[in-house]
Amino acid sequence: MVRPTETPVEVISFGEPLIGIYPPVDRSVSDDVPLSKTWGGDTSNVALALSKLGHTAAYITRIGSDEFGKSFQRLWQEAGVDISQVQIDDEHTTGLYFASFRNGKHHLTYYRKNSAASFISSKYIDWEFVRMAKVIHLSGISQGISQKALEVSFELMEFAKKHNILISYDVNYRPALWKKDVARAIISHTINEYANILEITDDEMRLLGWEKEPGDLKSSLSRVPSICAVKMGEKGCYLMRNGEEARIKPFQVEVKDTVGAGDAFDAGLIAGILKELPLIKLGEFANAVASLTCRGTGPLSMQPTSEEVQRLIDSAH
Repeated sequence: MVRPTETPVEVISFGEPLIGIYPPVDRSVSDDVPLSKTWGGDTSNVALALSKLGHTAAYITRIGSDEFGKSFQRLWQEAGVDISQVQIDDEHTTGLYFASFRNGKHHLTYYRKNSAASFISSKYIDWEFVRMAKVIHLSGISQGISQKALEVSFELMEFAKKHNILISYDVNYRPALWKKDVARAIISHTINEYANILEITDDEMRLLGWEKEPGDLKSSLSRVPSICAVKMGEKGCYLMRNGEEARIKPFQVEVKDTVGAGDAFDAGLIAGILKELPLIKLGEFANAVASLTCRGTGPLSMQPTSEEVQRLIDSAH
């Protein structure tokens, strides 16, 4: 682990980074075509997007001492993401995913079982460093990769709750990671007990057996987080904050790949909250970050700066 920076970071993200392997657009990894590498993992994407937007971010994770793990370290450091809480594992490898394109959509195959991140341990976390943050961000994927990761997620959220740190939680439900009834129970408990900021998709609402209309989300929860965001892809988003509601249209861009768009939205939402934007402007900012990210292949190549986001917003008005 690297020594923490002396200046507190605004956001700490927790989860698993993954190396992404891509064929050319509209091809499959099963085809005899050249493959390219990128970096992924939902919570890593969020930390990197926040840094690109001008906010300070750190990442809590565990990576292999392999070449992929080393490449992540370089990536985060070059992007300005604090890696003092990144654990290095000499026994387990960094996780991978392979992307294929079929019928205009991407399909992902994961190789993450027994990855280094699934062996995360809280005993290496600098809790004083965590205490200085304003927001902790995690997801259902952060919890679903292993029992150890699930336990660390609750330790982090208990600590955040005790020290009045905002908890941002993206449901990011992946059926391949855990059974639906287990996922629903843990996700519901996390939302009802901890989440201050909730990010979920309209598809996830249906998969989890909740109400179909975004505005009905509150009837499925015993406790409604301060801010709820329902991500609806090409239909934009729905936001609810302390009783105020809004639907915000998406921005029109040339879409090349949607991998990482939801993570970019999360980063834009958190950034907008840190900026104390009013609800409509908050939704516009998050939508714009997500839209601009879709211009490139993979989750990182087109992550925007705040200036690029503002130019897109201004051009639409």
